[in-house]
Order: sequence, then C-alpha cells, then structure tokens
Amino acid sequence: MDLRRKLTAFAALATLAAAAACGGSGTSDDKSGGTVTLSFWNGFTGGDRPGVEHLVDEFNKSHPKIHVNMQIMPWDVFYQKLLPAYGAGKGPDVTAMSANQVAQYAAKRVFQPLDDAFSAGLDKSKIVPGALQAGQYAGKQYGLPANFTPLLLYYNKKLFKQAGIAAPPADWNEWTADLKKLTKGKGPGGKPAQYGITMGTHETVEGIPILLAGQGGGVIGDDGRTVTLDSPQSIQAMTTWTNLVRTDHVMPVGTSGADADKLMQSGDAAMEINGPWLTSSLEQSKIDYGLAMVPAGPAAQTTLSDSVQFSLGSRATGAKKKAAEEFFSYWNSRDSQIYFANTTGFPPTRTDIGASDLKNPNVAVFAKYAPKAVPFLPGQTKFAQMQSEVIDPGFEKILNGQGDPAALLKQSAGQLRTLLAGS
Repeated sequence: MDLRRKLTAFAALATLAAAAACGGSGTSDDKSGGTVTLSFWNGFTGGDRPGVEHLVDEFNKSHPKIHVNMQIMPWDVFYQKLLPAYGAGKGPDVTAMSANQVAQYAAKRVFQPLDDAFSAGLDKSKIVPGALQAGQYAGKQYGLPANFTPLLLYYNKKLFKQAGIAAPPADWNEWTADLKKLTKGKGPGGKPAQYGITMGTHETVEGIPILLAGQGGGVIGDDGRTVTLDSPQSIQAMTTWTNLVRTDHVMPVGTSGADADKLMQSGDAAMEINGPWLTSSLEQSKIDYGLAMVPAGPAAQTTLSDSVQFSLGSRATGAKKKAAEEFFSYWNSRDSQIYFANTTGFPPTRTDIGASDLKNPNVAVFAKYAPKAVPFLPGQTKFAQMQSEVIDPGFEKILNGQGDPAALLKQSAGQLRTLLAGS
C-alpha cells in the first residue's frame, strides 16, 4: 500500500490554493443531538481494513458524545477527491494519508497543527520518535501516526542454507560476500537465475537511500534544506553498490516494487528490503523467510520508515478539534495499538509494547527495530516531484550504467537544490 498513498496527489496540487482559500471541512462544530460528528476519509482497503473498522467502532461505542463517520476508498480515489472536496469547503475533518503528502497540505493551510493533542491526553514520550518526525512540517506537528513501520531485510532461509550461510548479514562486509554467493546461474537474456537481492527503484518505498545513509550520506540533510545526495559519502556508497550491480549482477535493475516482490515470492531472489505488507504474500507463496535489521554500513546502521498519518482539516475547531484529539489519543493508546499490531501485522506506534504483547513474532521484530527507522524527506512540500522526477530516475540511470555515479548524483543534486529553492 506504499506507493498507492504517495504519487496520485501530485497531479492535484494545482487546486491547493483554492482549497486553502476555502479552508478545511465544512463546519467547525457540526453537532447533532449533542453528539460531535467527525468525518474521516482514508484508503485502508487492504488487509488492515478490519482492524481499522474495529478500532473506529470501538471508539464510537466508548465515546457516546463523539461519532466518527468513516469513509474508506482506494488510495487513488482518496487523493483525487480530497483537494476538490476541501476546495468546495466539504472536505473531511480527519484524514489518514501517506506521511510524505502531509507537508503539501500543511503548507497551504488545508491542515492545522496538532501539537495541542500532546496536552490533551496523547503521551508524546510513548510514541516512536520517527512516527512523530514523519508528521512534522515547519517545526509543528501536522500529522499523528495511524501506522508506522521500519523497512527490514527479508531473507530466504532455504536459499541461505543452500549457499552455506548460517545467519543474515550483520554488516556490509558480510552482506557483500553473501550477495555474491547467492547470485547464481543464468536465466533469460543471460541474467542471473537467482539474485542475491531485489529492490524496487520506482513505484515503491525507497530503499537505495538506506544504503547511502549506511555510508554516512543521504539525499537531503536533517535541516530539510541541505542537499547531501552528492556528498562524498553518498557518492562512495552509490559507487560501491553500482559496482555490485553492474559487475556482480547481485540485483536486477529498473524493477518496480511489485516486480521486486514477485522475485522474492518466486524464490528467484534471496533478500529484499521491505515492510510488513510483504509477509502475507511470502507466506502464501510458502517461502520460508526470516527478518533482520538492515546490515550496518561503515558509518551507521539505520533504515527508513513508512507511515500513514492522521491530519485535521483547518476548519475543524472547537468541539470538533477536541473530539479529534480524543480519537487520536484513543488510536495511539496502548490497548488500541496492541490490538492493531496483532490484527494488521504492523508494529505498534508506541515504545512501551513488548514482544510478550504481540502474537506474531514477525511483528515483534518490526517493533524491535522501529526506533531505528527514520522517515524519508519529512516535511518536503515537493516530495512527489522530488521522488518521481529526480531521485528514482537518477538512481536507475546510475544502476543501469548510463553514466558515472558521481556525475549523475551531482546532476540530481542540482535538480533537488532547484526544487528546494522554489519551495
């Protein structure tokens, strides 16, 4: 469900000015019989839908003065409808959307800051730090987590055993050796019949920036303004991995996220970096897999996250705002997050839920490493354009051998600086 939340909003951004002028949802205090009604739009159409519906139902039962009226729709429909609805003054009070989209709406004042939620019952100290960082824009909290997960290393236990590898790699030295051992045979077009790893480079959550971070590089710095894509560390990391791809053929090039998943599901790739949504398809394919933290690079051991965030329309004030804060606190409460994790396979958004609370050991692994995960380019109002027009095409050119990694990274970095200057 990663990209389905991410890219379709970009085409609708031209209407944001109108949406901002009209404000958020239609009324500030829509009451009926003393009950505050919150309209809530989201795209949870997948396997997590029953868990979402259950939590909303339980909230409504336990809060008789508040009613959350939820509409679930496919993510592409969600993004197509959202901005026109806000522009007409009929947008939802509460939304849940990809964290990477929140800043675009916040910048146009379609959403309002949610910092008051921390003094209204939501314990900030108990929420995974990256889950909060993912919803921040201009120093304020415009999103609160609906879900949050690190990306971890999946590995095929059968293929590891056949290659004589006893455990998942802990660092880049082991990872490099394992990738070469696990890349075997010849398939169609002379390509390997089995790849050491598969990683989508478009239409998916980002994986390549994890490799840059392991070397001490990145794409844009923590200040949100300094481009680090062409730093010496980023260039070194990209050169190392490009050599592995071009010389040792450890990974296919130009694959979408869905294509990468298929290689893992078919047993034609030994490893993949992905989120918890991959587990069910691997189990259906009867792949005996394990999960581990992304191996430590020379400079750091870190990974990226994926998150859906709640936001609140700018016109939802007064009783509606207080009701929304109640809902966000309920959703991120300990009991709710234990239920959500055990039902959906996503790790909890809280740091005080341990393995003993979680039925699925895979969920416990994701929860264990959630504090190490950081969001990718949080707070960027032009995230979709950066990803689809600069970052992904740039990485694919390099991995396809269409130029020197350093030169191509510098070219992409220049494009990012231009976009940042216009933000």
